[in-house]
Amino acid sequence: MKRWLMPALAGLLQLPTAAVAIEWTLHGALKNETAYFIAGEKRLDKLQSRLDLKPEAILSDRWEFRGRVLGWYDAAMDIEPTNNRDLTPGIKQHYRTYLQSKEAYLLYGGDAFDFRIGQQQMVWGKTDGLRMLDIINPLDMREFILDDFLDSRIGLWSARLNWYADIGGSQHEFEFIVIPDARAGEFAPTGSRWAYAMPVAPAGAALAVQAGRKPGWRAADTEAGIAWRSNIAGWDLSLNWLYGWKDSPNMQKNLTPGLLTLTPVYQRMNTVGGSFSNAFGPMVLRGELAVNIGEGINKTGTTPLTSVGRKTTVNAAFGVDYTKNNWRISPQLFIRHLPGRDTTIAEDQTSGFVSLMISTDYMNEKLKPEVIGLYDWAGGSWMLRPKLAYEFSDQIMARLGADLFGGSTGFFGQFDKNDRVYTEVEYTF
Repeated sequence: MKRWLMPALAGLLQLPTAAVAIEWTLHGALKNETAYFIAGEKRLDKLQSRLDLKPEAILSDRWEFRGRVLGWYDAAMDIEPTNNRDLTPGIKQHYRTYLQSKEAYLLYGGDAFDFRIGQQQMVWGKTDGLRMLDIINPLDMREFILDDFLDSRIGLWSARLNWYADIGGSQHEFEFIVIPDARAGEFAPTGSRWAYAMPVAPAGAALAVQAGRKPGWRAADTEAGIAWRSNIAGWDLSLNWLYGWKDSPNMQKNLTPGLLTLTPVYQRMNTVGGSFSNAFGPMVLRGELAVNIGEGINKTGTTPLTSVGRKTTVNAAFGVDYTKNNWRISPQLFIRHLPGRDTTIAEDQTSGFVSLMISTDYMNEKLKPEVIGLYDWAGGSWMLRPKLAYEFSDQIMARLGADLFGGSTGFFGQFDKNDRVYTEVEYTF
């Protein structure tokens, strides 16, 4: 269906013909990313050569085209020997090459509205590092949450209208989104070092994982959302609603003698919430709230009816950005709460994270150190990401960093043996 969508749209919208001059530009980047595991089994994690292309075209005084294609070849998959643990032929094939369109859409700029149709990334919310309202586009989590969200977000074929209105002397923005291309998140293949930990089968039972039905390009799977944004008395405010699919599945269990079968189950939910931010001198206060109504929840049972349920969850975040004398200090607090006590739910009733980001620069903004830490206070695990960037020129940047994990359990603790150091060299054009 998607192969003929753009030509059909061009015809319907009467875009300029070949006789009309079209102004094309092409930006992008060449990048090498090299990472080496320094914990667990020490080896190369990746040796990627990446190409990022961003074509744009002015089609008329109202119409534009914007796109982005990201691809790479990972030589580490050919350098490291194949094994039956975490580098099977299938895992190597998954990581060796990548080529995906991230965005490809038409933009119409009206006097009081913008309209976009095509493959898009749509970003909501005010938080850094973890997502609450920013759940429209699912993520490709082949490297957990270590990739930049701009790279890991999966572009969705969708239509988006942003209408700008002056109401009572204040400017308001209304956003309407329809997504026929419903997608689920992509995860690291089972057995790889970045795969999520699977439930443990009871003693004497084998574990089997079946394929679940993922949401797709079906009329019945269509997602929709509405957002309102405005600045009132210095506060940037938003209200948001999304009717969509939870990107990560719940695991339905079926325990029979000698076998525990897991089936991924994808479920719809309504997300309602909003965000706020305001500047007070060198300090910015920001936060957001996301209430997931009917969110799929894992339960402790071992039958299809008792292992997966639904629950309303409350998710909130509050952050502060303090910037002074080239220093930025940004703590954040994330809270997830399940109202009503239920001992059959396989997660803590209240959980969350604390994060801290500190950055500065030296040598006329050429040398840029940064460190980000996240602590899972319910699971007792943590992640620390120190990084040092040096800007050789406007086009050439080099980075040296590390991704460190701690804790035997919890969100980050499952990757305790995945500590790694990495280098990046990037040329932009």
